Amino acid sequence: MDTFRFMLDSNVVIDTLNDDFRLAAFMADFPNWEVCINPVVAIEVLAKAGMSEETEAAARALLDSFVWTEIDKAVCEIAVQIRRAKELRLPDALIAASAIVLNATVLPNDSHLMDYQRSGYTARTTR
Repeated sequence: MDTFRFMLDSNVVIDTLNDDFRLAAFMADFPNWEVCINPVVAIEVLAKAGMSEETEAAARALLDSFVWTEIDKAVCEIAVQIRRAKELRLPDALIAASAIVLNATVLPNDSHLMDYQRSGYTARTTR
């Protein structure tokens, strides 16, 4: 059975925390899956201004439920290419590069990563 590997964008995690998106329901369509984040996603989620202690605890628990990936040299090299071409902002470039290296499909809830096109990159709508 194939494993589906997904790389989450920060807004999917935030929407999940805000009950605007049901990640578990979405993942039910995939019998064998792995959901990944990179540190950029955690930083963007946890740095949100005005977060209560309760919300932060819920955010940390949710983030800990995913597979954390590293931003290693391979990811950096692809992110450099993306940034040199001025295709995406740095956080999105790192998410896209991580997905390319891991052969993962990005799950974004915005047009930046949904509409992005590059060899080896795929995104899937969550809507």
